[in-house]
Amino acid sequence: MSYRISTALLLPAMLVAQAPAEDTSALVATYTAVVKNYAAHLKEGKAAKTRLPMDATPEGLSVLIAHETRPGVRQLLLQARYFMLRSQAAESGKLPDNLANFQFTLTTSSMLELAGQMTPDSPALDLVAAVDPEFLGWIAWHASGGGYVKQTEAQAATKAFAFFDQVFEKHPSRAVKLLALESSIELSSRPRMIAEVRKGVARLQAFEPASPAIAKWNAWLVKAEVEDKIAPKAGNPMPAFKVTELGKGGKVLGPATFKGKYWILDFWATWCGPCKGELPFVHKAYAKYHDAGLEILSVSSDKKVGDIAAFRRNPATPMPWHHAFPEGKEREALMNLFQVRGIPHVILVGPDGKIITVNDGLRGEDLDRTLGKLLKTK
Repeated sequence: MSYRISTALLLPAMLVAQAPAEDTSALVATYTAVVKNYAAHLKEGKAAKTRLPMDATPEGLSVLIAHETRPGVRQLLLQARYFMLRSQAAESGKLPDNLANFQFTLTTSSMLELAGQMTPDSPALDLVAAVDPEFLGWIAWHASGGGYVKQTEAQAATKAFAFFDQVFEKHPSRAVKLLALESSIELSSRPRMIAEVRKGVARLQAFEPASPAIAKWNAWLVKAEVEDKIAPKAGNPMPAFKVTELGKGGKVLGPATFKGKYWILDFWATWCGPCKGELPFVHKAYAKYHDAGLEILSVSSDKKVGDIAAFRRNPATPMPWHHAFPEGKEREALMNLFQVRGIPHVILVGPDGKIITVNDGLRGEDLDRTLGKLLKTK
């Protein structure tokens, strides 16, 4: 199934609007330096010998953003502020939970604000190309609404691909156009859309034959086509794996544990906003269908096992089902086995051990509708 369509109609009106035609290259250079200098200043910490001017701090940029009327320049300032807040978070070290949560909310809100306002021809994308090229993928995903609005993953992906197409068509920088092509291929690879990756590589080849990414993605295609024959997808048997259950004396769990039942394998993390957004629906489904035979195994990608227990102590998120916390190579192997490119990643398995669906029909209110067709409640 392909998510790609080339139309601006799917994009919010703000994303299609053209930024004013003006030379912003000097501003891009200025704020590239500001962002990098701010990160270096934070690394110096108390050893820093100079104090940054106000207009080279997130607080100062917030003032400029409030008074900036030019859309393109405002987007550039928003992007610079986000990069600075992100650097601040990276250098903060261990914080009390309440401060860490506040910092996460502030940084995430900044990212969502800029993604919601970003136009495809924005000079902010030049800053992205200069500071963190991979971030373009995050912009496209969150400009689509991602997991923060009521939509399916396929709908969000369609909007993200449309954003990449708009950037390629409208942005004046060849470097940003190239980045849009490469980022689109990267997004296509996450749900393993092999045909879309192949089309993306062909577009990249036509636009920039010397791009090193061409060889990388051609090698990916060769490997993916082999792996796809045994991929964990609807209709295929659930691959064998073993994980140790948390809080149950080291009990080993795997597909055999749930033989004869409908069960869900859920990849998640306490830091994942979309994962947390799904939990009310998962709790409701578990309460409704557990007595009818539904089981859930949540596999965490958190940094520390203690984060899970702390999260579950909240009365609103008890998650009263099976949990596992694989680490290091064990986690990497499990993520690779199930081709997890992002979370939440959810797999529904039937009593016969075969996969019913991967992600599709398992988000939001669709989860109850999907399970309602399979399980009878009293």
